[in-house]
Amino acid sequence: MKVPKGAMIGTVLTTTIKTVLMGTFVRARQLVVELIVRVITVVFIIVSKCGHHGCTQQEHGGHQKSFS
Repeated sequence: MKVPKGAMIGTVLTTTIKTVLMGTFVRARQLVVELIVRVITVVFIIVSKCGHHGCTQQEHGGHQKSFS
C-alpha cells in the first residue's frame, strides 16, 4: 500500500502546526496564571504583615488624633 507524499506531508504539517499552536496557548495560560499567583502572594504578604504588627497611621507617619 503506497501513501501519496502530498497526503503524508499534509498530515505531518497539520499535526505540527496544531502542536505548536497548543504549546503557545498553554505557555500563554501559564504566564497569566503565574502573574495572578505572584500578585496574590504579594497581597497576602502585605496583609499578613499589617495583621501581625497592627499597621497604624502612626507607624506610617500619619497624624494621630487625641481625644482628651
